[in-house]
Amino acid sequence: MNQIPDEAAERVLGTIREAVDLDAQNQIAEAVRLLKQLVDEFPSASIAHSYMAWILSRSGQHREAIEHARVAVKLSPESEMSSIMLFRVLWSAGDHTQAFDEMKRLQTYGHSEEYTRMMQEWNEGGMHDATSGEPQ
Repeated sequence: MNQIPDEAAERVLGTIREAVDLDAQNQIAEAVRLLKQLVDEFPSASIAHSYMAWILSRSGQHREAIEHARVAVKLSPESEMSSIMLFRVLWSAGDHTQAFDEMKRLQTYGHSEEYTRMMQEWNEGGMHDATSGEPQ
């Protein structure tokens, strides 16, 4: 979250929590509006793009979700969270090959506990569940 000034970090995290809560209440348009404000105010904040991608993907807006997830990865190429978000939105959009390509790309930076957990769940027959959770 180093792309956000220290003095704004609490506000940004609070806004993200609010957007996640709104999404859980099926108030997707309001959640997207809040996250759009964050993205506009902090365009270099990968976390804002990642959560925007997650909520857009959950609402079926896959193209826009993938765009935001790719921006997040570009801003923070070594970020496990950004990578997993891109993986999840690609997977949800049905682009499994690109999702696995993203998993491999992050592995060039080192080990990912979350990808390891997802693969274990997949091997146990639960890949759908492994890709649908909230960002860590």
